[in-house]
Parts: sequence; structure tokens; C-alpha cells
Amino acid sequence: MRLALLGDVAMAFFASDFRREGHEVYLAPGFDTWRQELLDAQSGLYRFAPEAVLLVRQDRSEPIGVASGLKICEPDLALLEREVPGFRDARLEKLAGFPFSLAGLQAIADEFRWFLEARPAKVLALDADNTLWRGISVEEEDRPVAPHVELQRGVVKLRDDGVVLALLSKNDLPRVCEVLARPEMVLKEQDFAFLGVNWSPKAGNLMAAAQTLNLCRDAFVFLDDNAFERAEMKARLPEVAVPPYGKDVQAGQTLRRLRTYFFADMGRTPEDRRRAEMYREEVARRAAADKAPSVADYLKSLELRARFSRAEAADIPRLAQMAGKTNQFNATTRRHTEADFTRLLADASLRVWTVRAGDRHGDMGIVCYAIYDTATARLTDFVMSCRAMGRTLEGFVLNQIKAELAAEGRALVGVDFVPTAKNGPFRLFWEGLDLSHEQPTHYLPEHGE
Repeated sequence: MRLALLGDVAMAFFASDFRREGHEVYLAPGFDTWRQELLDAQSGLYRFAPEAVLLVRQDRSEPIGVASGLKICEPDLALLEREVPGFRDARLEKLAGFPFSLAGLQAIADEFRWFLEARPAKVLALDADNTLWRGISVEEEDRPVAPHVELQRGVVKLRDDGVVLALLSKNDLPRVCEVLARPEMVLKEQDFAFLGVNWSPKAGNLMAAAQTLNLCRDAFVFLDDNAFERAEMKARLPEVAVPPYGKDVQAGQTLRRLRTYFFADMGRTPEDRRRAEMYREEVARRAAADKAPSVADYLKSLELRARFSRAEAADIPRLAQMAGKTNQFNATTRRHTEADFTRLLADASLRVWTVRAGDRHGDMGIVCYAIYDTATARLTDFVMSCRAMGRTLEGFVLNQIKAELAAEGRALVGVDFVPTAKNGPFRLFWEGLDLSHEQPTHYLPEHGE
């Protein structure tokens, strides 16, 4: 990546590590010239065209002036100082104009590395030995393992807020399950939606987790204390977020960074709070599919049901969440915000529908929404959660839309589609779409009270 380093300290201290990692680095000429670089659209900074900027300022009271859009990471130094013992070094500041210790430098640089990996994510894939606990579980005869209690408690809270957990460990599965069953362990085997515990490469296990959970690999964050494992994961699956992590990192800092950079909006909707349970139910569905003699028999056995209704104000947080994260079955990938949905629901020329779905394994909550424009008689948005794909829900939705429009004396003439690198599943549906006929579906309507 092309990275720019700006600040009111000697930023050259940061440059060597980033260059060693293979990044192309821009350092502003002269000391404390960050203002000129940011304000002048003709400066070397803008000619360099960085993909991200690290800005380190001891005095953050001055507003940042930016001539054009830049992706800027400005770490909160006061926060880092509270998190990292010995963050500052008065002697180094006096000798070299750099106020931070080696631990402080590392904390700032790692904050930037987390920033570079940041994206909305759904799954936290965790190593076991020396990540969830201290020690090696297969070597306990020499030294018993001990839980990282604070980290485990924080991970349980993330799970309760909707983060799906996967365990990826080069280990013996019975041994790891035995460790997780101990009373001192906060995390338990049932907290994980996927167990990839064997002696195979972790990248392969993560791919299996993505397939089992029906999620894209860019929905995963991989946390492992082993630098080799992190590097191998990044090399084999570059779409997976792999932030820096080590044995000496504070649990509170790690949990704060996970929240800030990957799971900031979790825990806000009923679907969030049931997500871990939903993905365990999804694993049960897939197990049932493997045993069924045919796809039709499998779908029939699920006892699928769905409730189709006009969207309400209470649905807005979930709709915005789906708009921001759903990629595979997403007609146009419009990233509507909560404010956008508030306006859409108030627009008399539009119809916004939601679909709640479930089956004999459990309730999935809101898994689909569609927006119809009366001026064009087309769906401008058609979005369905990956958890509901592959079970003919799209046919149910279109049948319900056509029926409701017919009651208004309207018709559905088409569905807008904007292809992306990720919405291939929607493309397949769209290419076979024939609105003149009833759509096949195995869902039965579920009516509200």
C-alpha cells in the first residue's frame, strides 16, 4: 500500500517498519509540516496519492484542514497512553524530538495497522493456545494452561452482541474441548458456531467456516498470537482481516480495537442478539441438507415460513445494517443509512417492504427488504441476507410484491441490477427472472396477529 506519515513528531521513526512490510511510504519534507501538506492540494502528499495517512499530533485541538478526501488515521494518544504502560519517553524526546517509547511507537503503529484492516465484519475467528489462554494445551504436563479471562469475557460480550465466533486451532479437537469445558474458562464450546480444530492450515479451515456459515471470507477477522499464522492467512486469503496481535497486548486494548474497527454497530437489533444462535441453527440446516435425498425433500422438511409486510420505523436499524453489509444477494449495493431509510419510508412514491423468515430450526428475523418506485414500476433495491439464500425466499418475495401491487392497481415491470464483484448470486437470479409467471417457492406465508 501507499502510506503517508504526517505529524508534529519525528515521523521517520515509523517509516522503516512499514517499508520493511512492503509498503511504499511518504514522509513530508521538513519537521512539523503536516498543515501545509494537508492544506495544499499541490503538495507532495497529494501527488503521492496515499491509500491511507497516519497523522500523529500531540495537540489535537486544531481542526484538520484537508484539500481533498483522504483516508486519515489519527490515533487518540491520550487513550493509548492509558492503555500502554511506559507509553512516553522523556529522554528520547529530548535527544531526538520523539516523545514515545518503543512500546508507545509500537502501539501507534499497530493502531494504524488495525485501521488499515478496518471494515464491517461478522465473524471473529480465534486461535486457542496463547490467544484464548496462556500455554499450549497439548503440553500441559509441563505447564498447565490458564485462561485470558478478560479477553474471554470480552469475546463473550461480542458474541452476545451478534459477533459470530469460530475457533481455528492447530490442535487435537478432544483436547481443546476438554480445556473449554473447565470451570475457569469463560468461553465454552457451544459459544463457537464453527470449530476448525485439527492440524491442517488455518486458511483452509477458515474457508470451510465461510462455506459452512454461508458467508464471504471478507466477513472474517482472524486473531492469532503467532506471526507465522497471521502471515500465512494474509498470503492465502488476503480478503480476510488480519490485525496485529501478540502475547503481550492488553486484552482491553484488543477488545476496544475489535469494537472500533470491525464490530462497531453490533448489538443494536434483535437479529444481532440472536445471530450466534442463528448460525448454530444454520449449521443444523446444512447437516439436514447433507442427509436429505433431494433438494426438494430438504426444503420441504424445513417447514419454511415468511412474513411479508410494509417496513416500519422500528425496522430501520436492521435495514440500514443489511444495506451496509449485504453483498451477495444485493441488486444494486446501495448503502442506505438510517437517515436514508427514514426518508424512504416517508416518501409516498415508494414502497418499502420487509420479510421475516423462519423454519423448524428457528426464527431468522428480518432477512430481506425490497424498495419499489411507483414512477418506474421497478424494484430499485432487492436485498436478502446470506443466511436466507438458496431456499426460494426470493420467489416468495416477488409473489407477495406482485400481489400487493395488483391490489393497488399497479404492476412490477422489472428489477434494477448493478453488477459488482460480489453479487454473483443476485446476477444468477436476475438473469433467470421472468415476472410474467408465478415464482417457485417453498415458503408459506406467516400472518401477524
